[in-house]
Amino acid sequence: MHRGTAEGCDGRADVAIAACFNGHGLDTELLTIEPRVAALTPDHELAGRDVLSTTDLVNEPAPRWSDPTVVNSDYWLGNPGRPADGPVVRDSAQLLEVVALGQAVALVPSSLAVRNVRPDVTYRPVPDAAPYQTLALWPAGSRSPWITRFVRTALECSS
Repeated sequence: MHRGTAEGCDGRADVAIAACFNGHGLDTELLTIEPRVAALTPDHELAGRDVLSTTDLVNEPAPRWSDPTVVNSDYWLGNPGRPADGPVVRDSAQLLEVVALGQAVALVPSSLAVRNVRPDVTYRPVPDAAPYQTLALWPAGSRSPWITRFVRTALECSS
């Protein structure tokens, strides 16, 4: 749902679903929580290991999101010491392409790995990476029945 006129919207939303959130003036409901995995090429030296840690990834090139204000880089990198020095990406499809080309190693939600099985990308668990969380967000204190219905439906669909 967006706010605005038929000609366009003003950039505000009544409700949103997001993966990262900084807690400013919104109420939230946790929809899903899942582990993250490292996406890398099958011939990468780390691909031969069954399990990785965020420390293993510190020196690996990491994708940079095109809009750094949208995501928290420490969260997406899995380790504050890991630089985001790989190619710039705009979405998960592009992220997997730079991984497949050997230009970066990425931390992704396990559900993305399950939905994107491909011969040029392999996935390894990273148990010490913060889990991927999906949240419903809406203006603090809102009493909108539409938002209540949306959040209730999102909860039902996520379980």
